[in-house]
Amino acid sequence: MPASPQPGTAPPRGPWRHALEGALAVLAAIAMMAVTAWAGLLALGADAIAPLSRLVPTVLSMAFGGAVGLESAPSAAPAAGGGLLGALGGSGGGLGLGVHGEVRALPLMLTFLGTAVLATVFFRPLHRRARPVPALLWARAGGALSTAAVLLPVLALVGRGTARLPRSVTERLGARAGGAGGGMGGLGALGAGTGGSGKGLAGALSSVVFHSDVVTTAFLGVLGVCAVLGIGCVAARRTSLPRPVALSRMRLKWHPVASTLTGMAAVACCLVLALAVLTGAAAPGGREQAARAAGALLLAGPGLLAVLLTSGLGASWEAAFRREQGDGGGVLGMFGGGTGAGGAGKDRSLAVGDWSGAGAPLWLIGLVLLLVLLVLAGYLVAARTPARSAREEADALLGRHLEPALRTGVAVAAAVLLCCVTAQVSLRMGIEVMGGEMGTVTAGLDAAVRLSGLTGFVTATAASYTGSRLHGLRAARRPPVPGPPRPGPRRRTTASGSSPRAGVVS
Repeated sequence: MPASPQPGTAPPRGPWRHALEGALAVLAAIAMMAVTAWAGLLALGADAIAPLSRLVPTVLSMAFGGAVGLESAPSAAPAAGGGLLGALGGSGGGLGLGVHGEVRALPLMLTFLGTAVLATVFFRPLHRRARPVPALLWARAGGALSTAAVLLPVLALVGRGTARLPRSVTERLGARAGGAGGGMGGLGALGAGTGGSGKGLAGALSSVVFHSDVVTTAFLGVLGVCAVLGIGCVAARRTSLPRPVALSRMRLKWHPVASTLTGMAAVACCLVLALAVLTGAAAPGGREQAARAAGALLLAGPGLLAVLLTSGLGASWEAAFRREQGDGGGVLGMFGGGTGAGGAGKDRSLAVGDWSGAGAPLWLIGLVLLLVLLVLAGYLVAARTPARSAREEADALLGRHLEPALRTGVAVAAAVLLCCVTAQVSLRMGIEVMGGEMGTVTAGLDAAVRLSGLTGFVTATAASYTGSRLHGLRAARRPPVPGPPRPGPRRRTTASGSSPRAGVVS
């Protein structure tokens, strides 16, 4: 039976109203993501590569977890300039050179903004309403999920088009992939007509068709909406939830930890967003580098923060550019296409954690910053945890400081593993000649997780325990707050009242 509305609260709405508000939450989240993606791409100058009306849905699909496929455009010159492919009918005959590839990256700033707007618009309107029944919350969640299931495939279908890469970029990629010395099994000779300079590959890269993965975008997007709503039922503070949810064991035990960690993550991402806005404010003064930095922060700012913090827990981040030689096979074997996987190309890699900034390695900076944040998190968790009664203290297996610290450690360990997965960036481009893969170019930012999850659990537990102890010491030294006396047991005295304790009934 629904609870009667309290004074100052609006009565609960009908199920269709809740379903509509859930759908509006998803629409507001996608709109915020689209505006931010448009601003970031515009700051990066991406409008010179492809129309923003095609790039924005593509980047949004990537923010929901979808991959972007790459293929050579049919109009791209396969092997201009003669060379061996020209002798075999390269530019006009079907023996040309082509590329195919895939880009996997998560623009975490867009993901964060979508998550924040979705959670706020979904849960915050319930704050000043009467406590809804579970059916109304299910209707609200159904509206959000059905809207996401319809919009995300449409978004991925729109996210396709043709990108015209600048000539400087294509020539650089062609030179690296082709190899001046034929490092990929004769690809330099096949793809170029002037001594293997890579101009043939540069012509194939001059125009690239991109398309979003519809299935992956829809599935991971709907799954992400479910995760946001589920975590929000535990972490949301200023809202009114159905009584079975509000008084559930999961929410009562995990609400202080979940609300504290999600709030601190939101503050950190908002600081990165503010830094991006301030950096972009310097762009109108003619500073092109400032505009590019602002665009990068608007798309991937939280990813850089995740790399910094997880490096302090032992996650090994590496930025690399590698070339792998294909099997060749068939006709390509005559041209040296199957001579093994260890081509003579120069691979490049950089250990991000060893990069030095401000006179200290990056991993040390991340560790110190993370310790400070975790001690603060432990303090806030202790402040939000209700005090135990005497019976609860006697029945508890763990102390009042250790129990929330262990929960914080579990949550941080899961967050570390999630950051190591979501902050990775990968680009793979395969080079095809005569229908066979001649070689592969890979570039990206990868993370070796190692024991970072275990390290995060131990570090977070110890730091949160320290913060909880600090809160306990401060609470013990704090003077009691004056207030009205607590009502004692009711007493009834006799009319005679000759003695102060005459006729007292407890």
